Amino acid sequence: MAKNVCMIVQSAYPDVRVRKEALSLVSHGHTVSVIALRYPNDPKQEVVEGIKIYRIGFPKKRSGKFRYMFEYAAFFMLTFFKLNLLDLSEKYDVVHVNTLPDFLVFSTLIQKLKGRKIVLDMHEIMPEFFISKFGTTPGHPIIRLLLFLERICLKFADEVITVNEPIKRIFQKRAIPGKPVTIIMNTISTSMTKDNLKRTHKDFNCVYHGTLTDIYSLDTAIESFAKACRKCPDMYFHIFGVGESLPLLKQLTAKLNMEKHVLFHGLFQHDQILEALSEMDLAILATRKDIFLDLSFSNKLAEYVFLKIPVISSDLETTKAYFSDEHILFFESGNVDELSHKIEFAYANKDLLQIMAATAYEHFKVFSWDVMAKRYREIIERD
Repeated sequence: MAKNVCMIVQSAYPDVRVRKEALSLVSHGHTVSVIALRYPNDPKQEVVEGIKIYRIGFPKKRSGKFRYMFEYAAFFMLTFFKLNLLDLSEKYDVVHVNTLPDFLVFSTLIQKLKGRKIVLDMHEIMPEFFISKFGTTPGHPIIRLLLFLERICLKFADEVITVNEPIKRIFQKRAIPGKPVTIIMNTISTSMTKDNLKRTHKDFNCVYHGTLTDIYSLDTAIESFAKACRKCPDMYFHIFGVGESLPLLKQLTAKLNMEKHVLFHGLFQHDQILEALSEMDLAILATRKDIFLDLSFSNKLAEYVFLKIPVISSDLETTKAYFSDEHILFFESGNVDELSHKIEFAYANKDLLQIMAATAYEHFKVFSWDVMAKRYREIIERD
């Protein structure tokens, strides 16, 4: 039976994950509304791809802990009133809340009391996020509060979704023993990439695409690439994206005299990125390792794997939970020399790296978005 679903996310729409979930529902006859964050020039209300979009609040200006909490609280209150106003006419069957913050799920209190299904989608793990972001100690009162909120939020929801196996294990161990948690990984569809063939090209192209922030340690990647490039002068490092780290990364590139080999392409649309990636020989993911990032799984990694691009990755525990040394090259996070040696190895062993990329694809295709979307719809549709 078709469901009327409201999705809530404190982010701009289209958010990649939320859009894919919404489109999956609409394509199977469900009705979907999205309450999202409003940015300048965004319309307050519109219909996009058959999805009703309602934008509220104000843009994020994340700086310190208290600014974060203020923004979370403000969006929570606005969402509570907007959801209940819409629900008067829409009468939603399911409300799907995307985190952060965890306590956003309580904006559905009225719907919960009316017997509607509440789905909590834990994109991230909030206590570890605060420890990583602000250097907070695990025993700090704020962290203890976040752990308490995590537990009651997970118990409040009728269905819990998260993004990978290590986070699922943490939730089931410390918050909701015995309660089912469904993993919906934010991957891409194999049907999107099956016709994306490698284009012939000169040189050896390395790549990173995505937001340019310090957590992705692109300074480490550039320094390592520069060392390798001096031995392999026909290598290029293509960086697609924008972000707060861009000026410093350009300064570092100039300092290393790598302007001809490290190329910043700016912001590309997703279909343009897929086309550009067809000429790439090696992806470099140098993500910093800490208590929070160790639990992350890069969406970029999934795209590289499905496009059969060989990958070098820092040794994050979640990445190692899904892939082994047969699939990708790992290096110790932050170790410039080791990453440089791995880039040189990839350059010298192109055929072996292609075999590894093909092996990674075969291993990981069971997690394609086609599989994840079906799993997601089953959650929404069951009574």
